[in-house]
Amino acid sequence: MQNKSLALRDLRKIAQKMRASGLGCIEFGGDNYRVRLEYAPQAAQLMPITAGASAPESPVLADSAALCAPMPGTVLLQHPANGLPFTSPGAEVQKDAMLALLKVGLIYLPLRSPVTGVVESLQVAQGECVEYGSEIMLLRNAELAA
Repeated sequence: MQNKSLALRDLRKIAQKMRASGLGCIEFGGDNYRVRLEYAPQAAQLMPITAGASAPESPVLADSAALCAPMPGTVLLQHPANGLPFTSPGAEVQKDAMLALLKVGLIYLPLRSPVTGVVESLQVAQGECVEYGSEIMLLRNAELAA
């Protein structure tokens, strides 16, 4: 009997192709398994938010950016050892500053700021579980906020 299992890297490739094509849901399976991948197509890793714009024809600087989860996990807004918060709403942050951690199994992944700006709001609470593409916090771009 031959073991035909679906590798995690294959699922990632399928998810990348879904994202690139704009698909929101895909389901497939075999004799002993069924896989359903579903997400909102607009939930990308760093999704600019434009006020009232449906689809800009030319690239423009967005006034806000959403920091989204790169994979499913548990969000830690406070340092796991000392309990101090990484950031809070209204705090000024530099590009690539660590804003939170995403705990995936035994691994802690840093979530870094995509822009220099101000933290507008937190979309999740400490210890909340998130899925791929879930918004964690909103940031206002410093260049446009001035």
